[in-house]
Amino acid sequence: MAAALLAASTAFSQTANNDAATVSWAMTSGTTTEAPSYDPTSTSQFIEKAEITYGSGLKAPISQTSQIGSITQTMFPVSAKTSGATDNNNANFLITLKEGISFTPTKVSFKAYRWKTDKGNFDVAWVSDNTTKSLASGVHPNRGAGSNAGEVSVYTYDISGTAASEKAFGLKFNIYNFDVAADKGMSFGDIVIEGTLYGTVGQQLTYTLEVGVSPTGAGNIQITPQQAEYVSGTEVTLTQQPAEGYIFTGWQTSTGKTLTTSDSYTFNIKGNTSLTATYVSAESLKTNDYVVVSNIGELRAAIKTFNENPSALRRFIFLKNGDYDYGTYKNPESGADPYGRDTIKVDNVSLIGQSTNGVNVHIQPTMASVSRTAPIVITGTGTYLQDFTMQNNYAYGGNDGQAAALMDKGHHTIGKNMSFISRQDTYYSNTDNGQLYFEDSHFEGTVDFICGRGDVFFNHCDLVCVNRYPKQGDNKGDTHIAAPYTIAENYSDAGGHGYIFMNCSVDCQSQTWDFGRGWRGWPKAAFLNTRLTEQAKLRLGTDQTNGKAIDYTLRVGTKGIQTGSDSHYLQFYEYNTMDEQKNVVSPASNVLEFTASDKKSYETILKTETETERFQLRNVYPDWAPDQECKQILVTSVEHNGSNLSWTTDADAKAFLIEQAGEFVAIVDGTESGYAVSATGEGKFTVRAANMMGGFGPATEEGQSATGIDGVKANGNANGNVNKVMEAGKLVIKKNGGKFNAAGQRLN
Repeated sequence: MAAALLAASTAFSQTANNDAATVSWAMTSGTTTEAPSYDPTSTSQFIEKAEITYGSGLKAPISQTSQIGSITQTMFPVSAKTSGATDNNNANFLITLKEGISFTPTKVSFKAYRWKTDKGNFDVAWVSDNTTKSLASGVHPNRGAGSNAGEVSVYTYDISGTAASEKAFGLKFNIYNFDVAADKGMSFGDIVIEGTLYGTVGQQLTYTLEVGVSPTGAGNIQITPQQAEYVSGTEVTLTQQPAEGYIFTGWQTSTGKTLTTSDSYTFNIKGNTSLTATYVSAESLKTNDYVVVSNIGELRAAIKTFNENPSALRRFIFLKNGDYDYGTYKNPESGADPYGRDTIKVDNVSLIGQSTNGVNVHIQPTMASVSRTAPIVITGTGTYLQDFTMQNNYAYGGNDGQAAALMDKGHHTIGKNMSFISRQDTYYSNTDNGQLYFEDSHFEGTVDFICGRGDVFFNHCDLVCVNRYPKQGDNKGDTHIAAPYTIAENYSDAGGHGYIFMNCSVDCQSQTWDFGRGWRGWPKAAFLNTRLTEQAKLRLGTDQTNGKAIDYTLRVGTKGIQTGSDSHYLQFYEYNTMDEQKNVVSPASNVLEFTASDKKSYETILKTETETERFQLRNVYPDWAPDQECKQILVTSVEHNGSNLSWTTDADAKAFLIEQAGEFVAIVDGTESGYAVSATGEGKFTVRAANMMGGFGPATEEGQSATGIDGVKANGNANGNVNKVMEAGKLVIKKNGGKFNAAGQRLN
């Protein structure tokens, strides 16, 4: 390990009281002996040493000057080729504090280039005492020289809210995917670390704790132990009890970040700390039976309230446009909910977003797991989801990244205009006999990104196969859409249909893709009337040759994911696959032999529409009509005169959503036909009608009527624009490549 040490000056006062401080390495010397600069210069009195170190997988650094801009940086060549982060391919920029001093970071920034190759990646993490926090992985900066040279890549990360360091802090870079050569590697420059210093050199660190309640009087707080000051590392427990009429929404930092929504919060104090127990009035959240939420604390409080108060009536949560961040999720402690952040345990709950692109419910787990990392788990019957995005931001590496955006253990779940984004196992249906339905929704991932048990019907959904190996650049590896684990051998048995994809589209951003492969049981999947983008058409194929050339004629994986006595061949069927121009591109015949013990061979191509009857919705769910439950209701006209907004609709509506220029105004009862609007604000008003499940249909703008053109505006769903036109004297809505009548029923 190479290192350079810098002794710090002690010529100034030895006390800091949350004083701003910046440490910078210019990194122009090409050595590890380069000393950092401090701003203000008095910062140096609190520093024990500064060092630059690197692992045995890297060579001694050298100086490199870029072709564009003449930027000089210090480059670390590799001495051993690696494909990911290891203990030996790291370069570290570290500061050690004097005893009695703590440093709280706010922001880090740096510049980077690749040298002599189109390959090369790095991961970057914040190092604090004995912990590391990932900031980014698979980073691929511009090249410093060559025919494709570019401007230096600049990176900035806001790390405010990160715990204070009391011993050492800095940045750690792992450098990989380079060939071993003296002039190939990663260079860094202008490394800047910003934050605040606190404490007195040589004295024990003590901190203050302030705990507030918002709004005042909404709850009571118990602090254990309760002291004027706390020695660093003291364990403190906060416990809240809401006052009557209030719902607890979480423990919030001074910057507004919600740490947890648990009634009790235990932590080790490592800095002057200010926390607030936040509440909302139960009555203030209710709008025409909708609980209207605008942040993660309110969302979690609403789910908790529903779970604790079961009801036979359907209940509704409306998510205003905004960011709903479940934060960084670690492996739960013993006794904690093993399935993720929130579980909808009761029946008949509707989660309705304001818009698919405007509402993002997401989580950043620190470990891979298909069953324990989803932000929301469904175990109840009749859950309805519409118009929002669910995303799992696990740092996927290409082979180990099970991270569900939704885990569905329910029955009669419906998703309408939803977007599910992750890499591996994006949507996990974990219910043996469940009947589940998704319409006009978006699913994105790499490996088996729709997986699990139950009968799941996907109607007019977008399926996007993204890059399998993001750390290796674009279009690497093969992706698989579906991995069904069907429990019943026969289609007539409960849970025997598996996955059915009807009138869906497929896009491919990876090297190759296939429709799916079997998990266990009697895995079944059917793709009917599938539309392929040009890239998807060209890249359809799978690798079943142990690393040899990819066979682009294979459309389904004949190998099961897992083998065993209960593992059988995949019953895969395909019918009428089309390109973007609706030309049929499925082969006339595709006989496959599967690798189960019986070596079953069969024809995967259905020849006639009659053969698809068993896969039609009415036959899959003979006692349930989810397409009718989620059909949209249209507001046929909206008028605005002064402070009066009025509208008409051609079908019964549960409620109406009023927006102005895309901003939430109100939800009013379905019996209303008008609303008094404020003269303030800019932009036109729109009105949307709610269906029987509480989901709001297309927005109709003021001044428009059923005879107008483009009277229905896009409401932010995942799949495209919405337009209203007249065809043959009848109103037709064009949306997501399909046509609907005024009642929201699909016409094609």
